[in-house]
Amino acid sequence: MTSSLVGTVGNTLDGVTGIVGNVGGDLISDAGQAVTTISDKMDDFPPTVIDIVDPKPKTIYDYQVYKPTTNARVYAGKRAIYVSPGDEAMYGVVNRYLEAINWVQLVTWTNDTNATQQYQYSYTTSLKVTTGSEVTIGMNLGLSYEGMSIGINGSQKSFQSFESTTTKTTTITVNVAPRATVGFYQKRYDFRDEITFINDAWGQEWNAGPWGGYTPLTKKICQVQVMADEYFTADKVLAPGPGACEVDSVIVAKIAGWTRKRENLTARCKDRLRSMGL
Repeated sequence: MTSSLVGTVGNTLDGVTGIVGNVGGDLISDAGQAVTTISDKMDDFPPTVIDIVDPKPKTIYDYQVYKPTTNARVYAGKRAIYVSPGDEAMYGVVNRYLEAINWVQLVTWTNDTNATQQYQYSYTTSLKVTTGSEVTIGMNLGLSYEGMSIGINGSQKSFQSFESTTTKTTTITVNVAPRATVGFYQKRYDFRDEITFINDAWGQEWNAGPWGGYTPLTKKICQVQVMADEYFTADKVLAPGPGACEVDSVIVAKIAGWTRKRENLTARCKDRLRSMGL
């Protein structure tokens, strides 16, 4: 079995910035509402019941799919969307959950000869927003993956730039024994990003509420797949699974203390939300 694990640990949390200004002379038309409901505070909820055929975490090379044993929030951070010093700013508050780890079988070699054979194969890393890709119009979601580090079964996986904002193609050589079959598997991480928004204007930060009200907060949900720089070869076909994995969870991202109705946010903020399909 061959395994390639790479990555570097990076800073995944952004600081909070206060912008004081009059937003082009606009007047405050909405006193706002304090965040009081559990849903808007984005507190933890009971773990989702997951149908796992093998509930005991162990090696991660037995099944095609592995799922966390609990709701695994692996990243929580505040990302700048735009900042106009002295005027206004907008941020995305990201809570990221690992939904599954997949071993994707890309190729199989069968050696029908009586001598060891060599085969070459090229695989490529990538990040793809499969649902909610409109968010990339308003913010660089891939950049929030660069340097992100997550704990899985007691080990750390850190995501490189070529797994998040760029791609990399690697060519490997595989030896296949006589009369043997070998499969090549590349690891894919499936994430769910839940993003709410903050408009920094009129001297303070405001969560973006819905049209005509204050709750629930305006939210964008994205599904993201990362084809990682991790692979292994096996002389067996992996069972479907899913198996279980233990994933370290981080605390929920902090939102603003007050919320404004969608119609009472700044024009620029409303335009940016609209461009992201909200």
